[in-house]
Amino acid sequence: MTVKGSISVTALVFAGVLGATPALAQQADPGATQVEDIIVTATKREERLIDVPVAVTAVGGEQLENSGVTDIRELTGLAPSVQFQTPGGGSDSSVRIRGVGTTSTNPGLESSVGVVIDGVARARTGVALSELGDLERIEVLRGPQGTLFGRNTSSGLINVVTRAPDPSAAAGRIEATYGAFNNVRFGGYYNLPLSDDAALRIEASRETRDGFYSDANSDETLDNIDRSFIRGKLLYAPSENVRWLFSADYTKREENCCVALLAIAGPTFNLVNSLAAARGGGIGYPSTDPFDRQASKNNNRRNQEDVTDYGVSAQGDFNLGWAQLTSITAFRSWEAWRSQDFDHSGVDLGFFAPNGLHQGFDVFTQEFRLAGTAGSLDWLVGAYYSDEKVLNDSAYRIGADLPLMYGAASFKPATLAAFTPGDGARGIGNQDGTDLSIFTHNIWRVTDKLSLTAGLRYTNNEKSITYRGENFNPACGVAVAGADALGTAIFCAAFWDTRFNVAGDSDSRSESAVTGTFNAGYKFNETLNSYFSYSRGYKSGGYNFDRAGFTTPATPNARDLAFVEETVDAYELGLKGEFFDRSLRANFAVFHQTFEGFQLIEYTGVSFVVRSLSEVISKGAELELTWRPVEGLTLTNGTTYTDAYYPNVTGNRTYAGKEMEQSPDWVNVSSATWEFPIGASLTGVAYIDARYSSEFFTGGFDPNRIQKAFTTANARFSLRSVDGGWQVDVWGRNITDEGYYRRVIPATFQAGSYSAFLGDPRTYGVTLRKNF
Repeated sequence: MTVKGSISVTALVFAGVLGATPALAQQADPGATQVEDIIVTATKREERLIDVPVAVTAVGGEQLENSGVTDIRELTGLAPSVQFQTPGGGSDSSVRIRGVGTTSTNPGLESSVGVVIDGVARARTGVALSELGDLERIEVLRGPQGTLFGRNTSSGLINVVTRAPDPSAAAGRIEATYGAFNNVRFGGYYNLPLSDDAALRIEASRETRDGFYSDANSDETLDNIDRSFIRGKLLYAPSENVRWLFSADYTKREENCCVALLAIAGPTFNLVNSLAAARGGGIGYPSTDPFDRQASKNNNRRNQEDVTDYGVSAQGDFNLGWAQLTSITAFRSWEAWRSQDFDHSGVDLGFFAPNGLHQGFDVFTQEFRLAGTAGSLDWLVGAYYSDEKVLNDSAYRIGADLPLMYGAASFKPATLAAFTPGDGARGIGNQDGTDLSIFTHNIWRVTDKLSLTAGLRYTNNEKSITYRGENFNPACGVAVAGADALGTAIFCAAFWDTRFNVAGDSDSRSESAVTGTFNAGYKFNETLNSYFSYSRGYKSGGYNFDRAGFTTPATPNARDLAFVEETVDAYELGLKGEFFDRSLRANFAVFHQTFEGFQLIEYTGVSFVVRSLSEVISKGAELELTWRPVEGLTLTNGTTYTDAYYPNVTGNRTYAGKEMEQSPDWVNVSSATWEFPIGASLTGVAYIDARYSSEFFTGGFDPNRIQKAFTTANARFSLRSVDGGWQVDVWGRNITDEGYYRRVIPATFQAGSYSAFLGDPRTYGVTLRKNF
């Protein structure tokens, strides 16, 4: 059961130690207790974290390894401003920073939070949820981004940097994991020098795991893992002035996904169970407690998500003497096929047939940057081009039991006679989009202490959509012709309404935007820095890929599917410092962000509707601390207060005056890492982190959809040889087995009931690593 949480124990210990023993760090050996110097590229220049005048959480490779992070969803244990939402499969996942993000169920919406991996932007957040491989660091940039990282983003950006090939020495690693739910993972890499100026690095992994949920109507488990990943990188640097890095990767996932459980039993609960039992002795719902993790689906249906993701890129860096030229050329393709029992019960109400939902992105990008220094000015100019093709092909089908939910006698006989289970309709949307931008980002070092940063970007964005359909649902037409009111309401629901003209329609739209940033940084001394910034951010408009978006389905107008761009004005004041001989690092920021034309996707229980709201405000404060009080011990603590809400203005419709979904007011993330010798040949590393979240709406503003405050914790103990040759890790995630909701939704065709997507249960395992 969900339990009201409190701030994590680790955070309290950290705060107590910090307040009680300030002299401890001063007495320690300065070299042994200094915090790790993290170099970041948040401004496309390599700088120390403390010197970068922006709000950025940087997690280095050592902490990533200690925490066991393998994909960006696990960043929530390290970055308090980050909130992940996974309502269904991986393709549905979205991320929020400072309370603001985009629900990615509809591929027509670009992400408020961007993800860039090795310099290449991913099309959507869900597209980025693949194996990351061997990580060098991850940077979480808060606030709008646009002058440096390819695509515009209105809320923030996650920059992932993986390890590059190294010509200096051959090296490799193999590892194996076995854990709870029969989790088996094999992985490794090999770095092969080809010459003094070239090297090849190959990484690969294979992982399987049983599902977290047992299906009451079969022997299978649901929400399993079956993933394969390979990436190759080739570095070629023929001279000091030329460097090429070529990369190619491929990911395959074949999983059953998208499992929701009954969170609240409404008036239809007994009917669902009786209908399921009548059809071959099935079970409608095995439990009214979702944290029993007893799922149910109709035995004639599959829950499936197959994803293929691959890409190639080439980055060239050229020292021209007077400037540095960087070119990044990339192509990425991502496709997902899904089938699903989308009423999430043992009764047969609605479903996607195998491969009945097909989504895809093909994206070509080209970026050029030219950067140099002229006296006290560090200048950068660049251009970015993206050509993106999006496909959404969805075929919603009617289950055999749907008429029985309302009573067969309630429909006119002719309507029922025209119905065959599996009837429905299909909507096929193809969108082409181009993004052409030019940008500049410049830092003027006025004095040794004062620096001014100015960035500007001009973007032209063009999109066109072609939308058509197929109808194979004669009961809708019969119900309309026979004036069957209930039959029309049920058999002509938006996503299988045969009154939709299958010829569809097409439309195009064009936008241009000028965005930018201004930042004033003042360095009091080498260990204390401050800044004030203003940023104007932008996220392009687009098209809704749901048939429910058409105002008049009989004469569809694709312009009905369009929604406008989203913009943001963001203000931030920050202070960064290192204290006690650099044993303590503290980063503090306060922020205020106003979004206009906010793109909101709303699930009505039967369809997805995109709304452009007048205004959203996100404001708050963040404090991140890293402390090494004694040799071998590192403590971190991050606290974020976020007040994200829809102001009480007319254009916000029914959302006016409400708090934003998926946006807790308080989040605290803390960790402790203790590295210590064991005899002369072994090293032990003990790690624990905890994340506390105050309550929040998981979706909508229904009190039945609230997640109460909760705390999760992860732990890992590593035994390592001093020479680095081998390592054994014993680990656990969500070690207290805290039950919590990722999202709660109205149960489909079951008025008064609610379905919930759950957070992962406790998992644990052992990982063996051999380095050579």
